[in-house]
Amino acid sequence: MKKIVMGLAAAACAASMFAVDISSTVKMDTTIVGGDKDKVEFLKVNHKDQKDSDALIFSANIDDKAGGNFQFWYTFDGTDSTSGGAPVSASDNNPVRIRSVNVWFKPISQIKVTVGNIAMDSYKEQIFWWHGVYGAKPGSWGAFGGNYIEGVGAKAEITPIDGLLIEAGIFPGIDTAFLSTAENYGYKGYGAKVKYNFGVGSATVIFADKGKDAQKLLGVGADFTGVDGLYAFANFNLNLSKDGIAGLSLDDYIKYSVDAFTVQAHLPFVMYKDGDKFVPGILATVKVSYALDACTPYFMATTEPDGDAGWVLNDSFSFSMTFQPGVTFNVGAAAFDLAARIDVAAPKGADATVTWKVPCAITVGL
Repeated sequence: MKKIVMGLAAAACAASMFAVDISSTVKMDTTIVGGDKDKVEFLKVNHKDQKDSDALIFSANIDDKAGGNFQFWYTFDGTDSTSGGAPVSASDNNPVRIRSVNVWFKPISQIKVTVGNIAMDSYKEQIFWWHGVYGAKPGSWGAFGGNYIEGVGAKAEITPIDGLLIEAGIFPGIDTAFLSTAENYGYKGYGAKVKYNFGVGSATVIFADKGKDAQKLLGVGADFTGVDGLYAFANFNLNLSKDGIAGLSLDDYIKYSVDAFTVQAHLPFVMYKDGDKFVPGILATVKVSYALDACTPYFMATTEPDGDAGWVLNDSFSFSMTFQPGVTFNVGAAAFDLAARIDVAAPKGADATVTWKVPCAITVGL
């Protein structure tokens, strides 16, 4: 017994030698009321596809030398949104799933190695924080897109000199080798990135290869912070297939703040190949906010509220737009985003439809 007590005491002393920073957040999406021309519904806790933020995010950092992260997303009742709400078995679609888990460590201060779920990106719009546009049809990047490449694998981040960041990673997936001698196996996903910060901004070149005969992405971008209150970036991306250029995009974002007033705009343009011709498309989000002492009112207009829409500028063009006035505020450790959302859609050759709801997102930091 004495040895056990001494061992526990030694472990406690050892733990106290490290500075451990542990944090977590929990988010719930709700709808207070909503409807269309046929019905009105009240008080819902929403099935959430976790596009914007996971239900539970937990991270640990030990002396900035090692740490880990895991994120959960959920379907409360075990239904699958892609099946129209039909029940599915736990083996097909678990109600709670691990979205991401990884560990990281620094063998030396200039090198960080991450193993598990990893991603590679350049510059990110700061309205939704995940809507990346990479030269594909608007809305076609999938529910969890927004990065040049992401998946399970290993990544190294190297800072050989001040201002220079080099990243390299492989993304083969779970239980999947990056290379194999098996017939026709080839190789799986990898990526590389170089970013240089020059004081009033930075420049980035990134290449992502999603595997043999799979999509490749080449991105060149820069951001600018040289004017007080201003942040802007532009990424030019080429979407490549084994047959050549499958698409290209200019992904741009600007944010400007004067005192309590802030305006943000995400206005990407894309050309994607449809058959033997290239088709243009655009996505647009503008958000205006004003920070008060107790809350921050805002107004947003967007073609991409859930990341799976946008305007395709062809003969079958369909207009759709979401208008969302709202307010964000805190009550203790809880952050609230309360809004009135109106979705307008006018498909070509069909009657326009209007749906509305009052969503309330609640996030608590623990």
